[in-house]
Amino acid sequence: MTVSADYSDGPSPHIRRLMHASPMLADLARADVLLLRPVDDSDFEVLHHVRPINARTVYPIDQAGVRMPRADRPLAAKALETGEIFDGGVYLRHRDRWIRTLVGPVTHEGRVVAVLAREFYPAVEFMPGDLELVCFSTYRRLASMIASGSYPFGVETRVHDHPPRVGDGVMIFDRAGRLHYASPNALSVLRQVGVSGANIGQRFGDLGIDAPGISQAYANRLAYTDEIELGQAVLSTYCVPLLTREVVTGALVLVRNITELRQRDRLLMTKDATIAEIHHRVKNSLQTVSSLLQLQSRRLESVDARDALAEAARRIRSVSVVHELLSHRTDDEMRFDEILATLADMTGTSLMNPSRPVAIHVDADPIVLSNAVTTPLALVVSELLQNALQHAHASRIDVRLRADNDGIHLAVVDDGVGFESQAADESGSGLGLTIARTLVEGDLYGSISFSSPGPGAVIEVDVPRVNPSPC
Repeated sequence: MTVSADYSDGPSPHIRRLMHASPMLADLARADVLLLRPVDDSDFEVLHHVRPINARTVYPIDQAGVRMPRADRPLAAKALETGEIFDGGVYLRHRDRWIRTLVGPVTHEGRVVAVLAREFYPAVEFMPGDLELVCFSTYRRLASMIASGSYPFGVETRVHDHPPRVGDGVMIFDRAGRLHYASPNALSVLRQVGVSGANIGQRFGDLGIDAPGISQAYANRLAYTDEIELGQAVLSTYCVPLLTREVVTGALVLVRNITELRQRDRLLMTKDATIAEIHHRVKNSLQTVSSLLQLQSRRLESVDARDALAEAARRIRSVSVVHELLSHRTDDEMRFDEILATLADMTGTSLMNPSRPVAIHVDADPIVLSNAVTTPLALVVSELLQNALQHAHASRIDVRLRADNDGIHLAVVDDGVGFESQAADESGSGLGLTIARTLVEGDLYGSISFSSPGPGAVIEVDVPRVNPSPC
């Protein structure tokens, strides 16, 4: 048997598929399952460790990454060298006790690339029942497939979001597709979805359940997942064909009643649609208010009053931008870099003097923020852009957004006259910057700073990644 175990580029796809299947193997074996890779001539390293959910674990501490001398795992060393499966005992020196183990090679393309070990404490007082015997027999069959290289299967079929596990319900079918065994939990699941009974010798279709994945598993020698609607009930099935010398000799079928989960999913979808509709209506209402303010401003003779209403309308439109983008999402988070681009375009269009064009450049990391942060931060950006456009007399404005483990860092930089020259103009450090400071410090629990290091001005905003909740 050829041994080859190059892990310089990480686990191979075959090993990763075996890792994905390990929880099912651990539950079938009712034992810890360890995937061991040879490091050198003297050691193994635990590449992956999975505990069963239906039995006691041997290792309270995860063993992934632990190195084990081959001398302490003689059966694993023999499985690696011979390509055969061995059953026996192992003495754990650090625990001063014996455990039972079943070890077999992991073969891929004719080469042994790792060793799979089933390890558990033998319990003299425990008398295994039919379920335990069937599950362990099935694990032995899968271990033989792993040793021959036929499992895990090389092609990934449909991945389910609520896959059944061994504890949900186990059914074993023979080579002709007839039922050989059904666990008590499997019979309960079938009753819950409307199947009155399942008898030995029946095919799955005889139960009144159309599960094309099971017939496909037999025909294509691949694992298949089905989601079957039976009236108001929903049944999830996972079928793994059992092979002997590449011939299908049976199948393991796991079943799970996911009716309640699907009802919750539908309820969440309804709530998401309702929330999106609320955001859309809020956006429409804000745009209506903005339009009314603009109409009102046209009837005023006072320039200051018109300007005040125009600024109020612009601030309302900034909030409506956030709600417009949220109305197209099903959660309460969104990409703030997308909002920045929209705000820069909207603010520039509404405030820029055509005779003195200003180039606005946005350089932002793709940052996802919650609505609680997005709305006030969008208003801050809008106020800072307005201040730069109206008072800095700049030809270029740069908006930069960065994120790291400490938080979010926003900078608005212009090449205008700077803050010292703006000091004579009350609006340069007036309402807009006051609103920005209040939002940053009061709503975002961050800090804002103003500087004029040379020509132009720099405004920097730092917001912590996790905002404390107000008392």
